[in-house]
Amino acid sequence: MDLKNFTTRDLAFIGMIIALMYIVQTVTILGISALTPVEPAKIVVSAFFVSIVIAIGLAKVGKIGTFTIIGIINGIICGFLMPAFLPLLPTTILGGLAADALTKFKYGQYGTRNSLVAACGVNQLVQTLVILTIPFYFGFSQVILTPTLILVSALITTSLGAAGGLIGSRIVTELKKAGAIGS
Repeated sequence: MDLKNFTTRDLAFIGMIIALMYIVQTVTILGISALTPVEPAKIVVSAFFVSIVIAIGLAKVGKIGTFTIIGIINGIICGFLMPAFLPLLPTTILGGLAADALTKFKYGQYGTRNSLVAACGVNQLVQTLVILTIPFYFGFSQVILTPTLILVSALITTSLGAAGGLIGSRIVTELKKAGAIGS
């Protein structure tokens, strides 16, 4: 990832996507928290909606490294907002790096439907595995989180992340037809 490739316009758009992502994530997590005390449910449900927003940002910017930038800023902001800073920062960075690496080696850049679906799915897989495994490994929540529940949650969030990437790519296609974002 070379930050020299990112223009001020790219970074400003990434910032707007992150702000929109936080709004969507907050509304989703608060809504799910009101319905169920099961911790993984928050991650599972927000994966779909957040991936839609991220896919739009990835397609607009189109450059490898975009997901890592989103992950770094997301992790830093989470650290200020939530007490669980230590597992969140590496989680979001690792998810972004995994998505960028997959996209670079398989697709070359973001923008195609398959690159968005794969990147959003891989990001959610890595983030879910890391964020749910760390508390389990250190014994914080072995009663609630079992290895089976962690694996099931990871598979569901991967599927929902990929589905969010698919919906996001369809939205991007429509935005391009309308001339709202460049081709």
